[in-house]
Amino acid sequence: MAKKQWRSLMIGGALLVVAAVLLLPVFIKDWAGDKEKPEEMTIQLIVRTSGGDYWTNVMMGAEAAVKEFGVTMHVSAPEGEADVEGQLAKAMRTLDTNPDAVVLGANEDEAFAPFLAEAEKRGIPVIAIDSLLASGKTAAYVGTDNVAAGQDAAHKMAELLHGEGDVVVMNSGMGGINGRLRAQGIEQALASYSGIRTEELSCAGDAADCRKQVAALLQRQDVNGIITLNTPSSEGAAIALKEHGAGGKVKLVGFDSSPELLELLQEEQIQALVVQNPFTIGYLGVKYAVLAADGERVPERTELARKLIEKDNMFWRENQKLLFPVV
Repeated sequence: MAKKQWRSLMIGGALLVVAAVLLLPVFIKDWAGDKEKPEEMTIQLIVRTSGGDYWTNVMMGAEAAVKEFGVTMHVSAPEGEADVEGQLAKAMRTLDTNPDAVVLGANEDEAFAPFLAEAEKRGIPVIAIDSLLASGKTAAYVGTDNVAAGQDAAHKMAELLHGEGDVVVMNSGMGGINGRLRAQGIEQALASYSGIRTEELSCAGDAADCRKQVAALLQRQDVNGIITLNTPSSEGAAIALKEHGAGGKVKLVGFDSSPELLELLQEEQIQALVVQNPFTIGYLGVKYAVLAADGERVPERTELARKLIEKDNMFWRENQKLLFPVV
């Protein structure tokens, strides 16, 4: 073959290779059905309130899961924990955005029956966190056994009082489902102590009103111990005891672990706090939501361990991790 013909064949072959390379993306796109990159999974997180250390830690845990699983998360919350109607209205509106799954910390159980029914109708899995829901179908529950937590608080109070005394069980208007279950556990546990007498006290919801109610209680009668069922009632009761010089004389067992509560614990205005793990609750809530949205099975009920935090053990390393979670 002549050199000129050979050169022509080489040039022609090179041009065919270039053309094939240029056309390759077109063939790949056509073979893939001209599909775009799939949309990110969207998780809707509905919490009881946007404020407070407990729910801040829940959201920190949820954000950690969001980063790990590469999903999009939207958060909604009512004006306050007592605003059941506001939370329900926000929750119903989120269904119209068609999320892949919902993580729900509900303020009430029965009130959310319509929401759970509509979510099931639309095929949107709901992961209940913090508050166990029985009014409809949920894919999973992640939280604390609140009846057992109430029993923990009651047994600690009985120990502090050596099985003898008058105990006031104080809930706030923000207690919701969990407050009722904790009170149930307290009643069950204290029934085994014949020397302990109990009565109930309630406050409107915030720490200021709880403080006012306890102050009035201290002025009208003698009391040996107070068990409070959430952050506002615990803070309010402790401050009232401090102001009346009754801290330590009147034993106080509370719930949760805000910076204010931990400071009052160090000052011995509070003798013990039943502490949950909100960071892990938020993390597992989102993790299970992602799995459920993908059609995978998730544990129906995940009850996380709780800790009884006292002045003597609050600085233990394992307890510090619980009290001050870091992403």
